Amino acid sequence: MKRILLPTDFSENAWNAIFYATELFKDFECEFYLLNTFHIDTYTTTNLMAPDKGNPAYKEAYDESQEALKDVVNKIADMHPNVKHSFEVLSINNFLLDAVTNVVESRSIDMIIMGTKGATGSRSVYFGSNAIDVMQKVTGCPVLVIPEQTREVKIKKVVFPASYEYAYKKKELQSLLEIVRMFDSTIHVLHIKEEDKLSEEQLKNKELLEDDLKKVKHSFHSISNMDPALGIRCFVESVNANIIALVNRKHSFFERLIKVPVLKNVGFYTKIPLLVMHH
Repeated sequence: MKRILLPTDFSENAWNAIFYATELFKDFECEFYLLNTFHIDTYTTTNLMAPDKGNPAYKEAYDESQEALKDVVNKIADMHPNVKHSFEVLSINNFLLDAVTNVVESRSIDMIIMGTKGATGSRSVYFGSNAIDVMQKVTGCPVLVIPEQTREVKIKKVVFPASYEYAYKKKELQSLLEIVRMFDSTIHVLHIKEEDKLSEEQLKNKELLEDDLKKVKHSFHSISNMDPALGIRCFVESVNANIIALVNRKHSFFERLIKVPVLKNVGFYTKIPLLVMHH
């Protein structure tokens, strides 16, 4: 059984991610954890302790969160009931990143699925601060981020940008390979060429990657003389991909792409989800 965490602030973007998750895994037994975080502003300079659960303000915020989460569960049940799915609602007084990190560990979460930004997200910013924090800092499981424009719920073609600058570890590719097997997908490995030819180390790393992918459908591609973000977007459109997969490690392709100036580049990742895996 898959254990999937669905953070929500009850925005349309969050609902879209929840719908995507339940539809994507409709044929699999899953336990979904709907998480909402809230904050009680009762801190003072003399009392830095978190508000007690018996505090009236805490109880009011907790009850409101629980009621809203149960409404989401009822909405899911009304729209597409599924006997293979079960739900647990979690209302936590904490910052989202800390709450997500704790739940991933305490509930042995297999995957986080969330929207790119919340209710207060600016249209000029593609990834909100919460999404970026979770993608960068929650390393206990993969994170699947769903854009608000995503309408197609399927994973048949996966674009996997790779520089071949290092060899991937089995753990880094585990989530990707599992998803590809579950949905009988094809991995399109994309290299954005920044050199005339691959070094010996890059060639070796490419061969290792090809060996890692030998049991799934895959193909290798390269693009030259193009901005990485634009190159990925153009390639995604050319193969009609459903998802982009990246590994998050220091000095990686993911780190270069996650920087705000790149994310604002020509509406990068406008329509398809991003799967972030960890070192």
